[in-house]
Amino acid sequence: MSSIRCPLCGDETPSLVFESSNGFPIDRCASCGLVFTDARDAPPPDQLYPAFDQTTSASMDRVRGALRLFLRQRARLVQKAVPSGRLLDYGCGNGAFAAHMASLGYDAVGLEPFSLGAPVRSERLTLIRAPLADASSELDTFDVITMWHVLEHVPDPRAVLEKLVPHLKPGAALVISVPNFDSWQSSVFRGSWFHLDPPRHLLHFDAHSLRRCLSDVGLEVESETRFLPEYGSSGWVQSALNRVLPHKNFLYEMAKDRGALSSMSRGAMVSHAIASFAIGAPLFALSIPIEAIAAASSAQAALTVCARQRTRAGSGSA
Repeated sequence: MSSIRCPLCGDETPSLVFESSNGFPIDRCASCGLVFTDARDAPPPDQLYPAFDQTTSASMDRVRGALRLFLRQRARLVQKAVPSGRLLDYGCGNGAFAAHMASLGYDAVGLEPFSLGAPVRSERLTLIRAPLADASSELDTFDVITMWHVLEHVPDPRAVLEKLVPHLKPGAALVISVPNFDSWQSSVFRGSWFHLDPPRHLLHFDAHSLRRCLSDVGLEVESETRFLPEYGSSGWVQSALNRVLPHKNFLYEMAKDRGALSSMSRGAMVSHAIASFAIGAPLFALSIPIEAIAAASSAQAALTVCARQRTRAGSGSA
């Protein structure tokens, strides 16, 4: 097998950090320090990212209603950076965040190459299922671009960011969040950490490698948000549940409702649901103060930053 190259700097001398619980090598670049998945034996993307197949039921409507709390937390970060305007949510999944921002008055576009269900075109909301290269000509420019746990999925992060930067208006913001490989969660759970997620997650950023990646395309970090329970609590709870339940990521997939649990028997579904809520509820309560302490130590579960294009020296009005 040919040697593997670092997705960020191209170095060909990585060292093995550990092997994930599902057998994928997790390597660290000897040159720039980026940690990444050796995914040469991974299935193709169309098998890793099935289209959302969400059900319509009162119970799932209640679950989705509860999860809007996390959408509101994300929205506050965006509103602080850019109070209004055109928004692109790149890697929008089922389009829920873009739809939420449209309800707040933004002209929102969601772009998703794999997992989006039905495309949408309305007055304030457009959801497109297409790769960035195919949709680029119809996107125009935006006041803010968001990437919620997306950059870790791409094989060439610099190439993706280089294609997105031209879609930023002058002074526009990029709000990006990725799992933090230097988090307490990563240290505790290692190869079975929920946010490691190989082979879907190809890159495993720390603060240094994320800032370098942004800097390489002319973006400078303006602000950082360390405490986001959406990613903190999900990491602690699901990682712990994966240690005791046969079906991995059950609670996460139940909340996502994208058809990944369709092969489970009804009995297995019920037993996993009971165990998940019985164990997960106290773990969730415990995870809040633990993650808050981790955030104070820069060891939070996710790196979430707002970045803007660097101002060239000597630019601006006299």
